[in-house]
Amino acid sequence: MKVFISADIEGIAGVMRPEQCSPGTAEYQLARGLMEQEVNAAIDGAFAGGATEVVVADSHAAMTNLRAGNIDERARLVQGKPRGLSMVEGLERQRFDGMMFIGYHSAAGEFGVLAHTINGRAFYRVKINGEAMGECDIYAAAGAEYHAPLWLVSGDDMLQGWVGRYYPGAEYVCVKRAISQHAAESLSPGAACRAIRELAAQAVGRAGNRCTSRIQPPYRLELMAARPVLADLFCLIPGVERLDAVTVGYSSLAMADIISLLSAFSYLATTQN
Repeated sequence: MKVFISADIEGIAGVMRPEQCSPGTAEYQLARGLMEQEVNAAIDGAFAGGATEVVVADSHAAMTNLRAGNIDERARLVQGKPRGLSMVEGLERQRFDGMMFIGYHSAAGEFGVLAHTINGRAFYRVKINGEAMGECDIYAAAGAEYHAPLWLVSGDDMLQGWVGRYYPGAEYVCVKRAISQHAAESLSPGAACRAIRELAAQAVGRAGNRCTSRIQPPYRLELMAARPVLADLFCLIPGVERLDAVTVGYSSLAMADIISLLSAFSYLATTQN
């Protein structure tokens, strides 16, 4: 039984401020420690439920948040960028039975703690096939293409409603209640980790459940940039169409292509900061 875990930081219990997500601050050092604890809880739960292999993809910002020496030695760790599948890099290397998303958050344009989709400074709204997309949707779709269903997600109560609506077969661990974009009421780290471990074990134990993508190919991406100059830049990439002053479009049969394009957009956006 092989399990793939993608780990972000904004949905971790005790994390609710931008500075907690930004390397170089004292608050970030504390937040990455909380992230490591929740990731280890998911790893431990996966093995307790019957997993034989676990791969973890460090998936926030530069994707070097998890300190290797602090991670459960039974798991393998994917880190660094750029990488083609971004938050689920490694999923394509072998067949995984299921996926877990730890520390995830609401989509751009939705309510939730630190809500955004991939790059909050550059992407105002991301839609695929006419549906607003969060990171959980994009990477669940990638998982579906690799026959790895979504088994578990953790994050705040706003994302919980989203996952319950679109992925009813997935387990959910609610580790905090959203008060505003930068405020939350969180479980203690210990309570959050116990809940994640328990439901991770249950999710692997019930491996027969199949939670598929909410979107199907062909994919039509429509991205609303935060500023017109970003749309200008994005249109320099062949195949990208200008839809209006701030919106660009792109079509593909593969979610991997969409993910690579969004990563390229995000990199291009940093040139205008």
